[in-house]
Amino acid sequence: MHALLPWGLLRGGEGGDALMIGARGPHVVLTLRRGGRENPLGQFGAAGDGLAVAVRALRRLPRRVVLQLGPGTLLERPVELPLAAERDIDRVIGFEMDRLTPFAADEVVWQAAVMRRDHAQKRLVLRLSLAPRRAIQPWLDMLARAGLAPGWLELPAADGSPRRIALADHVAPRPSRVFGIGASLVAALAVAVIATPFVMQYFARSTTERTIVALQPQVKRVEALRRQQTDASGDVLAAERGRIGNVIQVLATLTDILPDDAWLTEFTLHQGKLNIAGQSPNAARLIPALAAEPTLRNPAFAAPVTRAPDGRTDLFVIHADLAP
Repeated sequence: MHALLPWGLLRGGEGGDALMIGARGPHVVLTLRRGGRENPLGQFGAAGDGLAVAVRALRRLPRRVVLQLGPGTLLERPVELPLAAERDIDRVIGFEMDRLTPFAADEVVWQAAVMRRDHAQKRLVLRLSLAPRRAIQPWLDMLARAGLAPGWLELPAADGSPRRIALADHVAPRPSRVFGIGASLVAALAVAVIATPFVMQYFARSTTERTIVALQPQVKRVEALRRQQTDASGDVLAAERGRIGNVIQVLATLTDILPDDAWLTEFTLHQGKLNIAGQSPNAARLIPALAAEPTLRNPAFAAPVTRAPDGRTDLFVIHADLAP
């Protein structure tokens, strides 16, 4: 739940002393913040031992170390969850990460911030901010060689405001004796709560079975009507799917074609016209790969290929037609 606390209360928050490490291409810029004042320490190359020497020269290294990256690494999207999920947002988002994003939970660092609570609809609206680990790991490895281990990652959002993501879990507090007693009581209550439904189910079972038997004629009539409707609409649905394209099949095809180091940020399929946008270290190689797929026709760039702000990937938009 640390993602829900104000930034100033968190370790690495902007209200306390910190060593700020700004990544600037092949260099890093060190800034020491103490007593509310920021003192530039200089710019150092990623290679060599200049950074390590500068770190050792500090009389007292702040406990808070923040890695600042430029635009192009942060990914964000809104997420809606049941209001009850607010009690354990981190675990819920972790389980749902591969459904919400193209990544597994262990492939990203992320932070979820509550944007709105809709008590009437019992919905919780979150802003999920994440960064792929493979994009930040080279910086972490380089800083580790200099004896630095950032606890926080700071990245600019689309509007220029900073997003701060924890890079390491907080140490769990040592359980006290009172906590142990409380945990035992909670465990006993949990056993009682778990057992109660089974006891209730035992007494309600016979009533439920009688109700099921009484509803069997209605169930059979509903199933017969459903089969008739399926038979009547099957041909229409198949024809429509052939006209506009099968979204699931197209996604599966793109998954097989695109290399592992490319990912999509946009996907649209309308009237047999496919448009995709995303990032790849080498966007030019995508066109031949798509052209070799018999279900796709005339793949071409719909806009000029540009370089991402971090200089590592190409930003592309590709248009293609589905084969009839």
